[in-house]
Amino acid sequence: MSASEKPIRWKVLLIIHAVLLIAWLILRKLPALEAKGAGGAVDLLYVILAILLTLIWLLFLSRLKWPVRLVSSTLILCLLGLFKMDGHTGSFFPQFSWRWTKSAASEIPELTGKVAGEGVIIATDGPNYFPRFLGAKMKNWISGEALPSGWYQSKPKLLWRQKIGEGWGAFSVAGDYAFTMEQRGPKETTICYELRTGNAVWVHEEEVRFEESMGDDGPRSTPTIVDGKIFTMGATGILNCLDARTGKVIWGKDVLAEVKQSVPRWAKSCSPLVVDGKVIVTLGSEAEKNLAAFSVSNGDLLWRAGDYSSSYTSPIVATLAGKRQIVAFQQKSVDGYDIESGEILWSFPVKNRQSNCASPLILDDTVITSSGYGYGTHRIKITREGDAFTAEELWHTRKLKAKFANMIIKDGHLYGLNDGRMVCLDLRDGKRKWSGTNFGHGQILGVGNHMIVQAEQGGISFLELNPEEEAITTTFDALEHRTWNNPVVAGKILLIRNDREVIAFEF
Repeated sequence: MSASEKPIRWKVLLIIHAVLLIAWLILRKLPALEAKGAGGAVDLLYVILAILLTLIWLLFLSRLKWPVRLVSSTLILCLLGLFKMDGHTGSFFPQFSWRWTKSAASEIPELTGKVAGEGVIIATDGPNYFPRFLGAKMKNWISGEALPSGWYQSKPKLLWRQKIGEGWGAFSVAGDYAFTMEQRGPKETTICYELRTGNAVWVHEEEVRFEESMGDDGPRSTPTIVDGKIFTMGATGILNCLDARTGKVIWGKDVLAEVKQSVPRWAKSCSPLVVDGKVIVTLGSEAEKNLAAFSVSNGDLLWRAGDYSSSYTSPIVATLAGKRQIVAFQQKSVDGYDIESGEILWSFPVKNRQSNCASPLILDDTVITSSGYGYGTHRIKITREGDAFTAEELWHTRKLKAKFANMIIKDGHLYGLNDGRMVCLDLRDGKRKWSGTNFGHGQILGVGNHMIVQAEQGGISFLELNPEEEAITTTFDALEHRTWNNPVVAGKILLIRNDREVIAFEF
């Protein structure tokens, strides 16, 4: 029998893919890889090998006629060429889009919204406001008292939908206005929108563009609204104080340049904390005095403190062991700081070798921190004798590894995304109550007795905050691409965004 008459080796192709599939399934179940949240990397390796081995079989092992081999290989390569890489998921698996897909919005929006009246103070109190990252009390939970009864049982009404610039922060809302940061081409912007229409009211611009292939482009932080002022931290460390009514600059400065520190690898994602006349932010990559306080009135540096390089979390204010203080989760520790002086009151080591991204939560006199990359969650008890504070671990578990999704505390239980999968822990001992749906590396927001889950690929789900079982009440499609941004509820309006689109729903 001549070579051309020999049968095609389809069995060889089937064996190759069967072995590859078995190897993929085994790797996917390895505890070490699963613990580090590297499932996406394993998936990517599987896809690359599947394509490569198929081409090798086609060209050298198939016994197909050479014209068929060449044409088939060319068609596969041409098909692959129709796609471009469009960022990564939180588990390191690349996102793809058609090569002709347009990038995120680059033009500054036309200013069609109405500026608040002269002399109007944009207030930030009550259920209709969401004045900073994770809400007014920085708990990632709100009462939802303004929402109608049974809001969680159906999809809310679409209010408006439009393109938005690149960026990974959320919205802050005060009264009739919503504020966020976006990358519009070469300009890093803070934009004020009318809450109910999506019309742009004012834009503040900086000639800055941060780019990073893995974490993607644009600013990462969320504006903070206090006493009619907007405080923002750009991706490269530009700290601004703006008039919330007009966007006019009150003061602004490049804080990393001022203290001669470099921009962290994934950029600045710290949302400013404004407390007692001070703007508190983390600084750069260097492990030296990496928490700083600036004057609200003029931006002057008041103090610097800390022993470790900054993480990607935002500082919060809390009362622990009877003392009101700043809590900052840095790269190698979580610490308590005196508000007036910056003196370190207590410190607890966190040995995660990778990035810390999820914000700490406070319950009574304890601090709860969580990290991804296989590390897990701590509950830390803060005690005090005289002027001396002590930080003691109550428990540590790897049952919740919140990579960069923020968590919720409700009725003695902790809810969060464990490398993308929703889990509930008992806060008494850290033991897992249940493990549920894999939403990917999205975000969650507690609203009353429920939570809103923004899945990584854009869908929205409403769940009960139920310690006995996962109870999903509603799921619907919303955004259409990777979404790492936090959802926001102000009054009856739900705002969701990613790096290309924003949607407003009304309950």
